[in-house]
Amino acid sequence: MEEPKLTQATIPPVILTGLLELADQYRVETARWFAGTGLDRARLEQPRTLVSYRQAITVIRRALKELPAGPLGLMIGSRDPLLTWGTLGTAVRSASTGAEALKVATQFHQGAGTMLDYVVSRTDQGNVVELLPRTHEPDLMVFLSEEAFAGIVVLTRLMFGPSSGPLAAELSYPPPPWAAAYTRLWRCPVTFDCEHTTLTMASALEERRVPTANATQFEAALQATRALLDSDPVDDLVATVEGTLRQDLRSRRTATQVADALGMSPRTLHRHLAKAGYSFGTIQDRVRRQQADVLLMQTRRSITAIAAELGYSDPREFRRAYKRWTNTTPTQARHQSTRSVW
Repeated sequence: MEEPKLTQATIPPVILTGLLELADQYRVETARWFAGTGLDRARLEQPRTLVSYRQAITVIRRALKELPAGPLGLMIGSRDPLLTWGTLGTAVRSASTGAEALKVATQFHQGAGTMLDYVVSRTDQGNVVELLPRTHEPDLMVFLSEEAFAGIVVLTRLMFGPSSGPLAAELSYPPPPWAAAYTRLWRCPVTFDCEHTTLTMASALEERRVPTANATQFEAALQATRALLDSDPVDDLVATVEGTLRQDLRSRRTATQVADALGMSPRTLHRHLAKAGYSFGTIQDRVRRQQADVLLMQTRRSITAIAAELGYSDPREFRRAYKRWTNTTPTQARHQSTRSVW
């Protein structure tokens, strides 16, 4: 039986979208990557999408079999940190000092979509970042380690300049055919077949002030990252159903239509949702309520227009539903939100 943490949708799909970008460059068809996962390209490109470790591992393994062999992890990890690190990257770059940046990056690294865990220890040689796998995936360790360390190196150099790269890298796997790329990109000694997978950074970086420090931006980005990680985790199938419904609330998709989109029977869908403690109707209400709150608080659309956006042909039906969800009316909720702003 799988651990619940492996099936909970808690991971931003940063690595998966990076693989999709490589697929576009190499003109590789990607539909097969998602078979049976409940995911697809459109779902991954939606805002607020989270995937489970199980889903991500499945897609990554399939992608690596179809993409040309090479330093794919280095390529994905070396992308623009604003893409790969998200709000956590903004928090790190807005920190006051290197020490604060390191603390935040270590504590909240899962908010950047990492598939490995980070442990930092201080030694005489410097600050050592060790990568720890969450499950035994030896065939993916090269790719995941490349992606993780490349992201750290690129972000550090962006913050402190080209000379702030790592002092040394030790990797627990044999040198791949493209091993020379490690030294070329990281510009430090790289040793393979080691006991642990570690990257050593200069401890002096902790004492340096971050050139892009901004206390207001730091707090806002840190709050957004915390909100991402503190959200109640749900089963990956539940998250997939939510994403499928969110794509087109106007059409009021039925359970049969959603099951068909996910490649399963309605009975199987209902059984899996019940196992996770949900019903299709509960999920449908939650998605509508979340979108209703966004439209009421952040737009000036009329109640009639919002009702139509959520799939209600009659605004009165929407008002009754919102009253049932929140014990208040849409108009009252909007007025309360406006007063709280002022």
